[in-house]
Amino acid sequence: MARSRIDLHVHSTVSDGTLTPREVVETAAAEGLTLLAIADHDTTDGLPEATEAAQAAGLKFVPAVELSVGAYSYEVHMLGYFIRFDHPDAQATLAWLRQARDGRNEGIVKRLRELGAEVDLARVREIAGGGSVGRPHIAAALVEAGHVASVSEAFRRYLGRGKAAYVPRERLSPEKACEMIRAAGGLPVLAHPAKLPSRDAMEALLAVGVAGLEVYHCDHSERDSAELLALVRERGLLATGGTDSHGPRSDRPIPIGGVPVPDWVEEELLARAPDWWKRRS
Repeated sequence: MARSRIDLHVHSTVSDGTLTPREVVETAAAEGLTLLAIADHDTTDGLPEATEAAQAAGLKFVPAVELSVGAYSYEVHMLGYFIRFDHPDAQATLAWLRQARDGRNEGIVKRLRELGAEVDLARVREIAGGGSVGRPHIAAALVEAGHVASVSEAFRRYLGRGKAAYVPRERLSPEKACEMIRAAGGLPVLAHPAKLPSRDAMEALLAVGVAGLEVYHCDHSERDSAELLALVRERGLLATGGTDSHGPRSDRPIPIGGVPVPDWVEEELLARAPDWWKRRS
């Protein structure tokens, strides 16, 4: 049983999840959710399918995306809610991000070969199932090839930041990420902000114009959420929340709806919904 009726951070097979967009929606509906957002990494390709499935299921669906953002010496993830997935400038930016991701993947595979842990890039793409290819798919290929026993071991030994096969890639700045999301009709929200390295880092990101913070997340403690909620109220920001679920066959199978998100989050989020979404819904 779902512990929440709201999940605003779910991934599908279009990026690195294990359920198709339609399966995500059907699972959410079966668990009794009333509001769902799919936020795949650097792509909106699954949103038309999910929107159609949500309409059939009678489930309120928020189209979203999760952008990988470069901020100083660390990585930040920016969620874009209510993003228009037919916006040409946004799609051009997302295409650039995917190209950067592809170049990085090639570099990782090359380093793995040099380390004696060879995987076939074509097989990695097969594992991704036509979706956006990322490190989780390379990790799965390493497991399949017998180089490691698990995805978590692949990251620990090879793919995590600072490890032997880690390759950085080009990213949007926080300012550009917010600009892209807003231009496409969306609301930029900082994902899992309790994972940021410091309060100064938080303040720097708030200064670029985010609309909200992901208060409720699987990696946030109750104290984290309480502190973030206080900050949201103090600054007049939006509070969101979700599981960051990658599906039941992922290395960390958090069920959709498995992070408690208060019902008022839905009310406050939908009050900020753009007119184009209200008309379509």
